[in-house]
Amino acid sequence: MSLAAQTSVNELARRCSEETEKFYQQLSSDAQFCMELLRRALAEELSEALTHVFAIYQRQVLRWVHSHSRFPETSESADYFAHTALSNFFFALRGERFKHFPSLQHLLAYLKTCVHTAIAQHLRDQRNARTVPLSQAQGAGLEAQLDDANAAEIWAQICRLLPDPQDQQLARLVFLLDLKPRHIIGLPNQPWQSEREISLRLYQIRQILRRDRRLRSLCNLGDASDETTLQP
Repeated sequence: MSLAAQTSVNELARRCSEETEKFYQQLSSDAQFCMELLRRALAEELSEALTHVFAIYQRQVLRWVHSHSRFPETSESADYFAHTALSNFFFALRGERFKHFPSLQHLLAYLKTCVHTAIAQHLRDQRNARTVPLSQAQGAGLEAQLDDANAAEIWAQICRLLPDPQDQQLARLVFLLDLKPRHIIGLPNQPWQSEREISLRLYQIRQILRRDRRLRSLCNLGDASDETTLQP
């Protein structure tokens, strides 16, 4: 058994951070600690390890975002694309799929691809019709086929209905990135204390959105009292 395999998650994160700094400085570095941390985050899906992975590699991901030639066209923040890329990276490589990436170099190359894909997809979504799920509550088919102008107007209305930046962030994570509470709680710099807290706030957010006539009109939904369109 390797030294890294016997090391705690917190110690792996510390050693990985140190080795990553050496890499940035073009010094000799040891990849085993980062590989083991990534294995636990992705293959074993340990939320503690995933939080450390996001924290360690966020700086590099932001560099890739800023260096992308088409990033200025997006009108989105670098943090938005960094978060999207890291989330997609996790979902693409979790579980058994991790074993197909035998080295840290392969993993980071794929992460960089996730950055380029996130930006390219965002630009495609601006051009093409897209589906934005506004509610994923059981039995609630609150979905809208949106053109670019309508999508922007709908999101602006959601932000007006949810003036709290934390609520807007949660709406983006769930409705646009399709993340579940168990995934959100493992993300870095998130303000919620438990999956239950996230679920309760999501329920409240959905109730606010469902009741708004303007939003329902933008989404081409019926009146909120129409139970054939929207279940409680």
